[in-house]
Amino acid sequence: MPDLSAHAWWLGLAAALCAGLSKSGFGPFGLLTVILMAEILPARESTGVVLPLLIFADLLAVRSFQEHASWPALRALLPATGVGIITGWWIMPAIPSEFFGRTLGWIILCLIGVIIVQRLRPQLLATITTHPLLGMGCGWAAGVTTMIANAAGPITAFYFLSQRYSKMVMVGTGGWFYCAINISKLPFSWELGLLNGKSLLLDLILLPGVLVGFCLGHAFLKRIPQNVFEWLLILMAAAAALRMILVS
Repeated sequence: MPDLSAHAWWLGLAAALCAGLSKSGFGPFGLLTVILMAEILPARESTGVVLPLLIFADLLAVRSFQEHASWPALRALLPATGVGIITGWWIMPAIPSEFFGRTLGWIILCLIGVIIVQRLRPQLLATITTHPLLGMGCGWAAGVTTMIANAAGPITAFYFLSQRYSKMVMVGTGGWFYCAINISKLPFSWELGLLNGKSLLLDLILLPGVLVGFCLGHAFLKRIPQNVFEWLLILMAAAAALRMILVS
């Protein structure tokens, strides 16, 4: 049994709950998982604990939403994401975490600004949002951020929103996307020493929290209108980005 205080166990359970919520359609909750786990463990070690929790939630998402996945979107994102994962693994030992978090936060805020402009004046950004390089750029950025900080949720949220996918397509595509890339990160995380027996035991204890979070999000997703879902996603991503800027 990991030696944690009662307060730390509650934070860990909340992190697991957010991991489940993030994979049921509310991606920015994944950043809360990262933030809460970093309150319990050192930032580097917390990354190793978060990854198996996310993989378990990814498997739940694939099982529940697989028929809604957009295979063209996956083909646009995954190759560049693989390159991004290798890039993140290569630079992770050298990059200052505080610099990365603040920079990523500002990038996410800029992307959210683009999304809001697209909502208000869609014709202004039609060339950008339909260009194939957008998928490659978002895929690479998602690969780097997920390898370094398990924080690619706002990047993929931006891409899915820019393509005007329905909420079910967003969740179904995200399930397959993150399942593939998170599993591919396992050997890199093991080589970096982020995964070990102690971290995996903690994951095993927290798995029920992931399941509860996923079930709650799944039930809420069915009841929320598309437009409300999109704006909620935008607001959550903006809040997560501000947290990264102010705290890093």
